[in-house]
Amino acid sequence: MAASWWSRAGLGIFVHWTPASVPAWAPSPVPADRLPRAARRAPLAWTPRPEWYENGLRFPGSPVAAHHRATYGDRPYAAFGGDFNDALTGWDPVGWARAFRAAGADYAVLVAKHHDGFCLWPSAIPNPHRARWHTRRDVIGEFAEAVRAEGLRLGICYSAGLDWTFDARPIGTGAHALAAVPRGGYPAYAGAQLRELIRRYRPDLLWNDTVWPGTDTDVRRLVDYYRFAVPRGVMNRPPIPFAPLRRSLRLPGAGAPYGITPGEGRGACYHRDAPSGPCPSGPCPSGPCPSGADAAAGGGGGGGRLLAVGPRGEDAALPGRQLQHLERIARGECCPM
Repeated sequence: MAASWWSRAGLGIFVHWTPASVPAWAPSPVPADRLPRAARRAPLAWTPRPEWYENGLRFPGSPVAAHHRATYGDRPYAAFGGDFNDALTGWDPVGWARAFRAAGADYAVLVAKHHDGFCLWPSAIPNPHRARWHTRRDVIGEFAEAVRAEGLRLGICYSAGLDWTFDARPIGTGAHALAAVPRGGYPAYAGAQLRELIRRYRPDLLWNDTVWPGTDTDVRRLVDYYRFAVPRGVMNRPPIPFAPLRRSLRLPGAGAPYGITPGEGRGACYHRDAPSGPCPSGPCPSGPCPSGADAAAGGGGGGGRLLAVGPRGEDAALPGRQLQHLERIARGECCPM
């Protein structure tokens, strides 16, 4: 049986925030039949998702590479980690949590590590390929304290299937992505980090991004560890099922909530050139809701609906357009659909 809190949950907030939120750029969506030939051979290099910025840089002819040369010259992606850390001096996790609660959220999920391998907590598990590739401030811990103080459940998302600090090959297709799942010492590294996250923060929802890189036995042991540490916790279904381990990466009853991204289909990270969040003013395409709490209702099973927000990397703030959208949800003027 799923945890009772999950079956009753309505609106969730999914926070996607990485060093890619500093350049915060991706190419505009282009219909497949209008893509250049190189993009048809490597569509993921042309993806309109800012969180894939580092991967786009690995294709010299990609729009990301051209944008980066024009804007940052030969500055390496890793330098954005320093910018991200510097911006954390002004971060206000309490303000975020209050905005989420005011919108009627029941839980909030923070991406602890995405594909670039940058950790939002000072992990005791050292990255052997990129030293100090983490926040100096315990972002996960402060976020957990803030949202729980507002009565929200805590979710943690961890990208296990890809880590570009362990395997930096360019990913242009799904087949390339499968080949880029790191082997060698990476499964042990990822397992140690995930156990560290579970032990430190006891997340109510553990969200695995893509697949687990180890064996089915590794997966069962991790699930057993999580069940022991957080008996009422739930785990999602992997959203990109390109490996057979997907069937083991969930706890019974945990469904996948509906996702809404802040860039109108252009990724979950902040995109400075794209509208961040639908309908901050004017009529909502989903229509009004009876109340802020009711805005999250429905959606088929536990977890309700999941609204993604993409904070800025340069100042650790939620963009005004996204805050306006949350305020409209709270007032019942717009449903998160």
